[in-house]
Amino acid sequence: MDTPRAASYAAAATKQPRETARTGERVGVLVWLEATGLAEWVRASSVGYPLMITCHAIGMGVMVGLALILDARLLGRFADIPYSALHRFLGVAWIGFGINFLSGSALFTTGSATKYLWNVEKANYNWIFMSKMVLVILGAITAAILQNYVGRDSAKWGASAPGNVRRIAYLSIVFWVMAIVTGRLTAYL
Repeated sequence: MDTPRAASYAAAATKQPRETARTGERVGVLVWLEATGLAEWVRASSVGYPLMITCHAIGMGVMVGLALILDARLLGRFADIPYSALHRFLGVAWIGFGINFLSGSALFTTGSATKYLWNVEKANYNWIFMSKMVLVILGAITAAILQNYVGRDSAKWGASAPGNVRRIAYLSIVFWVMAIVTGRLTAYL
């Protein structure tokens, strides 16, 4: 353990009741993650946290913004924009997703044992954060599916996308909006 904070997490993890010992073993990796230099830099420096949260917001804005524009086009909005033009922007969306992944991983290191997955003091899981992660994964899957459909089949669609593609676009909107909502809730719950 590199820091007194990490040592206190480890001490708290060892005080768990016998029936949660298996969970306590999993907490050990999270305690180590919180004790890394990256976690300490993000948590304690005057630059780390503001930089990571800014990158996270920018990455989210790019990924979700472009995904929602594509979803809206597939649902009949912005009919004057060709599908092929939106398909080209999805590469930029994935760059935003990468920025989000890297900055989110750095933010995760700052409280993985105490906030995000397992709360040592409350001895329970953070279902809000886990729900957010599932929604982000589902949003990324729908974006990849839609990117594939648009790239492969959109020339045959004419003005309107087929029903199955529109259903996926609706799901994409729900997944991304709920991921943003649950992401904001992790800061307060």
